[in-house]
Amino acid sequence: MNKQDIKGILFDSDGTLFKSEYRQAKVWSEILDDFNIVIPVEDYLLYAGKTSEQIEDMIVAKYKLDVERGSLVKIKDEKMLKLYGEDDLELMPCAREAVEFFAKNPQFKIALCTNGSKKEMETKLQRNKFDHYFSIVITKTDVKNPKPEPDIYLSAMQKLGLEPNQCLVIEDTEHGLAAAKKAGTYCFVVPHDISNGQDFSKADKILNSLREVVRFFKE
Repeated sequence: MNKQDIKGILFDSDGTLFKSEYRQAKVWSEILDDFNIVIPVEDYLLYAGKTSEQIEDMIVAKYKLDVERGSLVKIKDEKMLKLYGEDDLELMPCAREAVEFFAKNPQFKIALCTNGSKKEMETKLQRNKFDHYFSIVITKTDVKNPKPEPDIYLSAMQKLGLEPNQCLVIEDTEHGLAAAKKAGTYCFVVPHDISNGQDFSKADKILNSLREVVRFFKE
C-alpha cells in the first residue's frame, strides 16, 4: 500500500472509535439474566463486530430459546439507546485525535461505517460531538447486508467517489476486517480486550492504537 494513494479513511464505530463493546456485552448479559443464562466470557469474542440480529441468532440457537425473532434485539436496542441518551460514551484511546487529523487533512475524505443502527449511531455522534466530522455515515440500516459482507464499505466508497485501492478501513474485529477485504480495500486493525484473539491474518497492519494510524501517515 502506497499511503500517498490513500484518499479515503473509513472508520468503524464500536470498539474502534467508541468504547461501547463492554456496554453491549453488559446489556446482553442483563437480557439473558431473565432466562437464567450466564454468557461465558469466551462467547463475547464471537459476538464482537456482529450486528444485534446476528448475535440474537447465535444466542437463540445455542440456548434453544423459544422467543419471537427480533424480540431480544428490540430489548437490546431500547436499553442501549437509553444508556447512550443518558451518559457520555467513553471514546477509545486517541479516537478524537485520529478523527480530527484525517478530517482536517485535505488529502483525505472520511466516512463512518457501522453495523449499528442509524438511530443508535446518531445518538453516539451527538453525545460525543462527533457528528460534525462525518458527512457520510453508513449503518446496517442503509444496506441490504451488514458486515461481514462488503455492502457498508462499498456504499461509503461510492458516496465518497473513491475506488477501493484509494481507501483504508480502520477496524477492530475479524468480522469488520472480512467486510473490508471483500470490498477490496486496505485495512488496519486495532484490536481491544474483547476482540484480541480473533484472526487478523488478512489485515494490512495490526496496530496497538489509533495514534499509530496517525503516525503512519505523518511519517
